[in-house]
Amino acid sequence: MPLRDLKMLELHKDVKRLEKNIQHNGSLSFKNPGTEIKGCCVMPAVECYRTQLLLLDVGSKPLRLKVHKSLRSPLIMEKLKGINTSKDDCQTNQQCPSCDLYPNTSSQEFMVSLISLLEMANSN
Repeated sequence: MPLRDLKMLELHKDVKRLEKNIQHNGSLSFKNPGTEIKGCCVMPAVECYRTQLLLLDVGSKPLRLKVHKSLRSPLIMEKLKGINTSKDDCQTNQQCPSCDLYPNTSSQEFMVSLISLLEMANSN
């Protein structure tokens, strides 16, 4: 199994563990890029997930920081770039929404979307 696949599986497990450590607070909302990200907008969406992760109320801050850092790993980024991207997608001047334009969701919905995105990357 290639190293990038092993790293992605490790990240997926870490995110699942992080989800179990979240103190879900109904009053907090998080910008959620979802999973219907097109073309070259995958990496800006992942960066949005990264910034929002730091806002989560978790019991394990070292785990949160590990996931935050892992999302920027070149091996993980390579794997994520393959999501919803055809060869021509990145050749057009595609405008990607900024993180502020994504809808607000609960921490639970945010984590479900992040996990789904990682699972999509794993299947590539």
